[in-house]
Amino acid sequence: MPGSVSGDMAGGIPANVDAAVQRGPVSWLRNAGIVKLNCILVLSLISSYATGFDGSMMNGLQSLDTWKESFNHPGASDLALLNAIQNVGQLVGMPFCAWICDTWGRKPALLGSACVLLVGVALQTAAQNTGMFIAGRGIIGLGLVLNITAAPLLIMELAYPTQRAPLVSIYNSLWGLGALVAAWTTYGTFRIGSTWAWRIPSLLQALSSVLQLGLCFMVEESPRWLVSKERDEEAEKLIVKYHANGDLSDPVVPLEIEEIRSALRLEREAYKSTSYLAFFSTPGNRRRFFIILAVGFFSQWSGNGLISYYLTIILNSVGYTSQDTQTLINGLLTIWSMVWGLAFSLVVNRFRRRTLFLLSTAGMLVVYVVWTALEATYEMSTDLASDGADGPGGIAKGVVAMIFLYQFVFAIGWGPLQVTYVVEILPYNLRARGLVLYNLFVALALIFNQYANPIGVTNSGWKFYITYDVWLLVELAVVYFLFVETGKMSLEETAAVLDGAEMEDKLAEEVIRNTEKTLGLARVTTVAEGEVGAKP
Repeated sequence: MPGSVSGDMAGGIPANVDAAVQRGPVSWLRNAGIVKLNCILVLSLISSYATGFDGSMMNGLQSLDTWKESFNHPGASDLALLNAIQNVGQLVGMPFCAWICDTWGRKPALLGSACVLLVGVALQTAAQNTGMFIAGRGIIGLGLVLNITAAPLLIMELAYPTQRAPLVSIYNSLWGLGALVAAWTTYGTFRIGSTWAWRIPSLLQALSSVLQLGLCFMVEESPRWLVSKERDEEAEKLIVKYHANGDLSDPVVPLEIEEIRSALRLEREAYKSTSYLAFFSTPGNRRRFFIILAVGFFSQWSGNGLISYYLTIILNSVGYTSQDTQTLINGLLTIWSMVWGLAFSLVVNRFRRRTLFLLSTAGMLVVYVVWTALEATYEMSTDLASDGADGPGGIAKGVVAMIFLYQFVFAIGWGPLQVTYVVEILPYNLRARGLVLYNLFVALALIFNQYANPIGVTNSGWKFYITYDVWLLVELAVVYFLFVETGKMSLEETAAVLDGAEMEDKLAEEVIRNTEKTLGLARVTTVAEGEVGAKP
């Protein structure tokens, strides 16, 4: 196909990295290098734990009597501030994230952010008043934004080529692991009867940071970052060690190195500036910007923010008011969400990206329309109940069923793919900045949600849900007309898709020409040294 690095090079070596790594039916589980690499990447994968923990913890704390008493029974506007301040902390840290990741490296950024998170968690856990709790959550946001910028970059740029998309999708889906721990911790601690009922869940938000710092000696740097700093030898050693299982003669090694070098070289030629203004310099970059804008806002404005942070208000609205029932539903919902999120993460490479996004968005729209109808029916039937009619227990259960069904359809596309897709469409020189923009749009969307949702549901009831019905229809149209397909391509090829056939062809030619040269030199060296059994 035009622009694809396909076909065979001299000596029968496939020119595409994915073709090279798939040239035989060898399971990655039998490759010790890849097994070790994936174990190392777990330390980056768990970065989303703290994000998922935060939303679920705040959901759980709002059900705890001891937490309400500690912070003077916060109302809708106070809850909005307590939730939103974490995202304000993220906004403060965002201008520095790309610079830190690109200047100091992905690994120092990941470990530095873990230190900041620990400070925030300590302050939040020890809070003696509302101001102290707010300060702790603000610092958590500051550390979290750097953590969730560095982690997916490191995963995508270090992972084995055919496992990049599933691993980044798993990273995003492990949001559910944090939510799971938080939900079931609060379900268990509400019986304590002291402030430790909410301090223990708060303390556990630090778990992922403790693991990352305790095992920091295992974390590796991104080969792409190393090549960008002219540390090619270190990058090649990493690829040989983990992608080729120590075999320097494996053709995967020169193919990956040359693809990285060629992509960086072409990007330097194409973009005179690597500032945020570069997103408006070409048609391809402008489309990237609007896709990132859409993914950032749609990932939070699809109604999921209502469930993530204000499940208590929803359950109160349909008659589930006891703290044990609310914490139990929150706990079951986190298990359900994590299971489906991980399940769809493992199969993202089997389906087209646009197909998954369209199915997920259409599913959310249908669920929300039914949910709106049930909420309206419940509120009307509650009014009738005050005049002597029977209570609407079945309708309330239907609302809870819609919440679970919503989490299922969200997990089809938006759950696992949002970060994966953003990273895939970006060239290396804009990758960190693009991810910062994505996090910026997510934070802005969350801040709006955290102020609008509790007030909207409290004051408008079922009519507030109509807003999401209309908005999800808009999302469906935008996804259909704006999003491009990026599946089944190497990381450098997916970044070239939006720049047109000319850029793709240049990348193909560069990789083939330079890899042939590298392999030719390797053959000369092999003969000179008298090595036997080297691969052609």
